[in-house]
Amino acid sequence: MLNQKWIVNVSCLLLLWLLPIEAAQATPLAPAQIIAVDWHEGDKKLSGAGRSYSYAAAHLSWPEQQMGAWVDSNMVFLGKQAFAKQQINGSQQGQSVTWQVTELVRRIVNSDHQAIDLLLHGQESKGNSVFHSKESANNKAPKLIITTSTGNTIESSAAMDTYLDSSTFRSLGHSKNLKAGRQNVVLLQFNKPNLTADETIVSAELQLVLKKQYGSGDLGVFWLAQQRHKPAKLAEFTTKQIIFKEEFSDSNWAANWSSLDRRSLAEQAKAPQRTDNTALKVEFNPAQNTALNLVLLLKSIQAEEPEALYFQYDLYLNDNWLATKGGGKFPGLAGTYNRAGWGGRSADGKNGWSARGQFGDTIESDDKFNNSTPLGFYAYYPDNGQNHGAALYWDTGSNPIKPGKWYRLTQYVKLNTPVSKTVY
Repeated sequence: MLNQKWIVNVSCLLLLWLLPIEAAQATPLAPAQIIAVDWHEGDKKLSGAGRSYSYAAAHLSWPEQQMGAWVDSNMVFLGKQAFAKQQINGSQQGQSVTWQVTELVRRIVNSDHQAIDLLLHGQESKGNSVFHSKESANNKAPKLIITTSTGNTIESSAAMDTYLDSSTFRSLGHSKNLKAGRQNVVLLQFNKPNLTADETIVSAELQLVLKKQYGSGDLGVFWLAQQRHKPAKLAEFTTKQIIFKEEFSDSNWAANWSSLDRRSLAEQAKAPQRTDNTALKVEFNPAQNTALNLVLLLKSIQAEEPEALYFQYDLYLNDNWLATKGGGKFPGLAGTYNRAGWGGRSADGKNGWSARGQFGDTIESDDKFNNSTPLGFYAYYPDNGQNHGAALYWDTGSNPIKPGKWYRLTQYVKLNTPVSKTVY
């Protein structure tokens, strides 16, 4: 069975600070500003990198609405100066094509990145290249050959490889091909070498075997990485800002709320790992759509509808948590006014809205996202492209949500132009 537990705080802030994400800079980035991209090549079961996502199963999008993310040789995010470039033509079919990537590999090895991630594309290329991937036979996988100051030669095959295609959303990591050109981007990952304390890299060479070539053009190698952004920091709520608080400690806790659906599979319980606290234990039964239907109407606690609201709760997924049916809804805020924002009733900006929580399918992978569950908003808002709500997932790459641990989730909704100050 699936269990979910939470403690709720609802807070209305009088002063709000919004920290905008900085635009991509044209100036060189310092090493601390360059962070690794969470990506996966994907397979027939796991949805990995594609034109829109670096890791589709985890709902992680490429930054800046690009197809891929990279840093160039000038340390400029999404810059145009490749660390190494090769002109490819039809006479090289069946042969190895090499790029001298010594400086790039040195930078990555000297960073705190866990792997050597490379990106190959032709920004202005008129040709299209097809290389063998690691799934190809006859030892034609992409290779990275490193020579060190001790005379040691380290040759490694790609640990992951895939390509992005502008014509499809699918992840193509299981393909035997790697396509590169203006409309295709190749992603490669190699393991970092284990060097001794006084051992340095003298040279590094990237090697791919050309399978087919259409036309001719230049292909450049870039650092598959992204720019670090300073996250917005939420100030602590003050006592005056909290308009409702629930710790589920009273035996008659449901009386504090406007309604509790009798079909809800919920009960008061001791909070796991928090011996002095109680929580609301909720059972997700696959045979029943409703696990918890608990409502608090704001008109029951204040006279006017707020223009902005924070909703905060603590979440603990039990060890038997496993979401496999396309996800579902978690707690959140809504202003449906019994007109729109639920059940396929689309929002037009005047008739209602909702921004409840959303969870996706639990991920089964070979990396840090294994056994984690993506979270986000399930939002009804104008022009969301469909009658039903749109799933807007959060970037949880720095802290994947897994069973057996408490997480504090804070949601924020701001109404741009309220239609009425009256609470319905």
